[in-house]
Amino acid sequence: MNSFPHPIVIAILTSILTSGGSCHKSCSGNASLMKSIQYQLKLVEDNDGKCDCNHSPSSQSFGKVGFQVFNSKNLQNISNGAVVVYDTVTTNLGGGYDKSTGVFTAPVVGLYYFTWTVLAYVGKSFYTQLKLNDVVVAKNHAGAGGISAHMPSSQSAVLQMKKNDKASIRIHRGGVFMIGDKWSTFSGYKI
Repeated sequence: MNSFPHPIVIAILTSILTSGGSCHKSCSGNASLMKSIQYQLKLVEDNDGKCDCNHSPSSQSFGKVGFQVFNSKNLQNISNGAVVVYDTVTTNLGGGYDKSTGVFTAPVVGLYYFTWTVLAYVGKSFYTQLKLNDVVVAKNHAGAGGISAHMPSSQSAVLQMKKNDKASIRIHRGGVFMIGDKWSTFSGYKI
């Protein structure tokens, strides 16, 4: 963190100090002010002490984390354990999803909700699992073997994540044929 406090922190602290002994007037007002200070300090901490004073578009959604991705093309014959890489990003607030690796990295600690949908091609299968770091937390069975229609399957999970924890969709057993073109998606957000 920078050695000098952010101007907003200085302004808030100055306000507290100049109100001095006014606690008897409004303790609830002071409690509200303290909550505001704690919130502002948490934002600075979560952003590694950096402030975006230029108010870039990403700073307008500061603290929000969410992504929605899909495949632009079909995926076929993906080996067991491989990461399913969703190559097209619709939304990526917080910058946690990496479309080159298919891995979401939590930019901040929190409770996250994930969901993914697979559309398996007629007579084929595409079994997947959600991993938190190296631990399987949910599986998705999209199997269209023996039927004459595509088979959709969805799954979701709620995970407590630490900063820099990683979540990814991986092939569980047999990534034979998944239909792309926005039919198969992966998304998540911080609750």
